[in-house]
Amino acid sequence: MPYPRERPGYIDLCKSEYEFSIDSPGGKKDIIIETYLYDHAIPGNYMPQKRSYFTIPFVQGPEARPEFYVQLVPWNKGRQRPSRPGSKGQPPVPIMLDTRKGWIDLGDGKRLSARPDVFLGTTSFPYDFPGDNMKYARPSPYDINSDEVHRNVPRITNNDDYGSAYVVFKIYQEYANVKWTIYPGELESEGQKIPLPPLKLCWQPTVKWIGIESLMLP
Repeated sequence: MPYPRERPGYIDLCKSEYEFSIDSPGGKKDIIIETYLYDHAIPGNYMPQKRSYFTIPFVQGPEARPEFYVQLVPWNKGRQRPSRPGSKGQPPVPIMLDTRKGWIDLGDGKRLSARPDVFLGTTSFPYDFPGDNMKYARPSPYDINSDEVHRNVPRITNNDDYGSAYVVFKIYQEYANVKWTIYPGELESEGQKIPLPPLKLCWQPTVKWIGIESLMLP
């Protein structure tokens, strides 16, 4: 029988996938960077539940508000996948990220710097969530296309092949709005700048539809 269903509106990145070409000593290389706010593979329609409530309890204190973060999934096309031992592929191309040069333009004349560390994902969670203590922090600049990043592919993830690095900003995540423009930091490979454009936020409106549920027969 039919019944009404709804996916509430939410804030998300306007675009998630970017591709670049660089000239390296080994020839032309294609680099892909995916960007996300949510683990879209988590079941359900309520998007806020698809984010980690990221804090660093032993640094910020147990009552700290969850901070805003952006997930980056970077790789060079055809790269060997460290999460699958024995898999074949192209050797990695270093992709250096410096979050010390990352910030958010808050849209009101103010800007907020990113944390200076890059945070890694972890298979301790089944989802695309950053590790929530300093054991998972790496000082910038850091190679986000390293085997250390790509060994950690959780079970329920936006990308089944490659791991993630996270840029964290010291601001309550519920403040995110469409006025924000996000600059994750400076990206470089083989001595060349990777021109990742500023990340914009868009409002995804509420979606309603009629679902069909089968009748339970006695």
